[in-house]
Amino acid sequence: MTTVLYLASVIALWGVLSLILDREVIDYPDAGPLLGPAIAAVACVVTGIGVARGRGPSTAIACLIGSYAAMLAVGALGYTITRGSPIWMALAAAHLAISPFVLGAAVLSALVVLGATVVRRVR
Repeated sequence: MTTVLYLASVIALWGVLSLILDREVIDYPDAGPLLGPAIAAVACVVTGIGVARGRGPSTAIACLIGSYAAMLAVGALGYTITRGSPIWMALAAAHLAISPFVLGAAVLSALVVLGATVVRRVR
């Protein structure tokens, strides 16, 4: 249930950031419709693993780094497959690395894992 809450929170965060910044979540018009959902899905997988193994703040930090790296990897690889040229991988990774959407989703992943750990300890 926590991973579903995380996915809903990521969608809401990306929507609010998109409105505030007046920017698309995936800035590349030729990226296709599945790149954003693929990035969100891999972040959900990392967050789900973090919640299942939640041992405290160290797991939350590992989840932050893991979800950030996984989102960069899937985004860069997905865009490279769409473009058909390996040179785009480095450019897409660099663009996604400074994206507020990716950074926000990674921080949110750590907060969800930390919150689930706290709730687990209270019970």
